[in-house]
Order: sequence, then structure tokens, then C-alpha cells
Amino acid sequence: LYKIQEYFKSITGLAGVTTQPLAGAQGELVGLKLFQAYHQQRGEEKIRDLLIIPRSAHGTNPATATVAGFGPKEVNGIPHGIVILESNDHGTINLDQLKEILAAHGPRVAGVMVTNPNTSGVFEENFREMADLIHAAGGLVYMDGANMNAIAGHIDLNKLGVDAVHNNLHKTWSIPHGGGGPGDAIVAVSHRLVDY
Repeated sequence: LYKIQEYFKSITGLAGVTTQPLAGAQGELVGLKLFQAYHQQRGEEKIRDLLIIPRSAHGTNPATATVAGFGPKEVNGIPHGIVILESNDHGTINLDQLKEILAAHGPRVAGVMVTNPNTSGVFEENFREMADLIHAAGGLVYMDGANMNAIAGHIDLNKLGVDAVHNNLHKTWSIPHGGGGPGDAIVAVSHRLVDY
């Protein structure tokens, strides 16, 4: 597990790794709980109640966000919980809509969950710009590693602006699916989250 951890730090370019999560959905949940701990330490856990999820993201993301406490709802017409980000004509993140969401709710955004390549199999060409916008608003960037076999070893996730990513060892790295043992969905994190 230690060697896998060190390999994954090199593969992703990120600063730290936890081998605790037992499956992809648990990896996602660990990532979001790390986000919440980060905001809590800054006294913003009650303020940052929005999580942006592109429609092109992995299908488990809204469920995981709900389990983490970001259940979608509206109160007096004001969104709380999950905010869906539509795709543009190319099947990637609609940056114009993202900018509108951040202009209206930036201080409330805990982060974004993005799958890259996305569920349509399309690379998010504007990932870094999206990450910079989220970080400027004080949020964090979660990248779902469901499709990471397409970019593993080719893309430095730190340079993309990723704060947390899980990797399904049963998908990308060929251990038996459903192994359910330690490290089945390891999570790598940026310097922002290492302490958590």
C-alpha cells in the first residue's frame, strides 16, 4: 500500500495520498469530507453550502454529494446543495454558466466535482480555467477518477488545479472489481488538503 501511495503521488503530481477508501464512491465521499474539513477550519462550513456538479460528471457524484450533506433543494427560490452545470455544444463544461453561478453565489461554493475525461468521453479542455475560477471564489476542485485510465501518466493533476481525485484501482489498475479492500479507491490531494 505504501508503494502504491508513492506511485500515485508521482502519477498524479499531487502532494498526498490516503489509501483508506474501499471503493470509488467512498473515495468520492472522502474527498468531499476533506473539502468540508478545509472549509470548517476557516469557519466557512455553514456558509459554503453549494457544490457544483456538471451534467457530464460521473453518475455517482450527485449521490455522493447528497450523502455528504449537499442534497439538492431550493429555499425561497435560492439554490442549496447541488447546482447542476450544463454542457456546452462540445459536451464540455459551460464556462459562461459557471461564471454566472460564481458571480451569483461564489462565497457559498464549497467546490466542484468534475470527471475528466467526462462521462461522454470528452476531455475537459478548459479544466485549468475552471479550476482557477473555483479557487478564486474560495472553492476546491474534485476530479472523479472514473475515467483516469485515459490520462494516467500523461497529465499532471496538480498543474490542472485538482485538489482531490480518487482512483479506482479495479478500473484503471486492474485489481479485481469488487475487491473492497484497503486502497481500492485511493485519494490523492493537493497541498491544500494534506493536513486533513
